[in-house]
Amino acid sequence: MFVVMGVLKKSGRKKSISTLFKLFCICFLIYSISTNNTIIIGKGFFLIDEISFTLLEEERGYVLALQDDLLYIFVSNSTQEGSFADSIRIIDVQQPENPEVVGKYDLDKDDWVVDLKIKDNIAYILRQISFSGGINWTVTLLNITNPTNPIELGISAVETATSYIFGLGSWCLVNYKNYTYVSTDFELIIFNTSNPSLPEKVTNYTSTGGELHINNEYLYLVSSGVKIYNLMNPVNPLFLGEVNTTKHIVAGSELYGNYIINAFWYYGIQVYNCTNPYHPTICWDFDFPDKEFFPEGTIHDVEIIGDKLFTGANRLNVFDLSDLQKVKRIARLRIGDKYIDRLEVSEDYIYLTAWGRFKIYSYKENNLPRNIGIGISIGVPVVIVASLLIWRKKRK
Repeated sequence: MFVVMGVLKKSGRKKSISTLFKLFCICFLIYSISTNNTIIIGKGFFLIDEISFTLLEEERGYVLALQDDLLYIFVSNSTQEGSFADSIRIIDVQQPENPEVVGKYDLDKDDWVVDLKIKDNIAYILRQISFSGGINWTVTLLNITNPTNPIELGISAVETATSYIFGLGSWCLVNYKNYTYVSTDFELIIFNTSNPSLPEKVTNYTSTGGELHINNEYLYLVSSGVKIYNLMNPVNPLFLGEVNTTKHIVAGSELYGNYIINAFWYYGIQVYNCTNPYHPTICWDFDFPDKEFFPEGTIHDVEIIGDKLFTGANRLNVFDLSDLQKVKRIARLRIGDKYIDRLEVSEDYIYLTAWGRFKIYSYKENNLPRNIGIGISIGVPVVIVASLLIWRKKRK
């Protein structure tokens, strides 16, 4: 390559070298995109690859939580009679290429796990137990100190949801001190879980619901906007302020410092500045381009790792949160032809379920050495041809 470049006239050599270098970079980036099915948007880019494995390939479910290289997933096994033999599986993902089921907690027939959070080696499970005559549910506590043998500690009394919106609910739970807060479609219920063997409801609030987040002494209730409460008295949250959304319908939300990031099924993402809990404001708004509005823009779940926001839809979207006034989408990846139901993200891997099928992806940001050998093998011939063309033009 440099022999060819050496024949260029001295006056145009610097310009030619700059042009060739740009061509080489473009070739390398095109190769990285094509081999990883990743679209570069903005300055950064990701290299994302699916990891091949056979675990749970015949079963359906969705991921629930990830902690200490242990992935908790809900698995639903339909029987010929149409009933369910469901369970929570605990999977060791220290070696993502070879995940291994190390523990299991069997559920009763027709049970359904809505949410699971982990605190101090205890798994708190929000569990729907019946669809007859309304939605009945409990809070179940598991001791997971030994993940190979999870032990049931206690189950709350059965509660019945006052109302239910099929497919649109934001059922979730979150822990704070010795209390567990449960949100259904239109209720906020508080349990005293200081005695893990006897979780006990202490109070409930109707006509309010949504996803829950707690930071310091603040409770954030996310639904048609964000409502902020003070938890100085954990059983009597004090309302401070709220901001209404300009989008619908909520698909998922995450807490990022003093900011709430809210994703919507069809209409993109909004970021709420909650630094002043009495007057939260919308500080950033993102709409999917028209060509992506459906089905790519149908978000189902969100996760934050570091300063990156991952959203699951028909495509996996990655946003850079380093500047919350100018959030940028930096990558998107098509996950087959299925929607992403739920996802969990670690520093190097993405664990997700797409229409109930369990998948694992590795991801690296700006990892140039990975394909540099093949990138050079493609880029060099292009650069040589370009060099000859430039040299020929100079001769003329």
